[in-house]
Amino acid sequence: MQEEELSKGDILLAIDAGNTTIECGLFSGEESVADWHLASSTPRLSDEYWQNVVFFTREAGIEPKWIKALALASVVPEHTWALTLMANRYFGIEPFVVTSEAYPYPVRLIDPHSVGADRLCSAAAGYKRTGGPLIVVDFGTAITLDVVAVDGSYLGGAILPGPAMAAHSLHRRTAQLPDIVPQFSSPVIGMNTEQALQSGVTWGIVDMVDGLIQRISRELALEPNVLCTGGYGAMYAKQSRKFKDFSPRLVLEGVRLLYQLQAKQS
Repeated sequence: MQEEELSKGDILLAIDAGNTTIECGLFSGEESVADWHLASSTPRLSDEYWQNVVFFTREAGIEPKWIKALALASVVPEHTWALTLMANRYFGIEPFVVTSEAYPYPVRLIDPHSVGADRLCSAAAGYKRTGGPLIVVDFGTAITLDVVAVDGSYLGGAILPGPAMAAHSLHRRTAQLPDIVPQFSSPVIGMNTEQALQSGVTWGIVDMVDGLIQRISRELALEPNVLCTGGYGAMYAKQSRKFKDFSPRLVLEGVRLLYQLQAKQS
């Protein structure tokens, strides 16, 4: 897309602020025009977020002044506060912050406000893509399985430790187990401690997720579509036959979708 075309339209800055990474994306309408990632573990002030936005947008050939809206899905209150302040101070706008009220279908939980914004975003984007029933598996800091009904209702799901969290917890809680980076490089029958750990946090997680998908499918009494996303998603999706597609930007797509739905209603 040419700069002249971009400058004529309103650019949306969509942000998914998670526990490990902060994913940022620029959209012109429904088209993704740039994206970048920041470490979530690094505390930042609103001014520092602004500097990052300026740098990455200009690297993509986009002027920050073209950004007319900011939409945010966050599970970290400190990031929500700093990013909201950045939007107020540097863009002169109030950001759209994803909550359960933004989800366009019923959220059938005991407490709808308790569900993470990122989970609702991936559910909304996945449902638009494939319809329901649907299971979205997000391989991140934690692994989440989010279940969407035929009519789009968000039904809930399951949460288990992500691969890096599992490996690091074993290292921290034991005297002799090493800290490893999960990768499918070892046999299932590990011939030393590191291989045994790799087997557990790779093949073990594949089988846990596949087993949960089977159990959820039985509860639904229907065969669901299964989508995969998250930082470790590409690696794990290759090892399972359950996944219909790997969508690395599914949460950002959902942030954009929910923002545009509310913009039409207002």
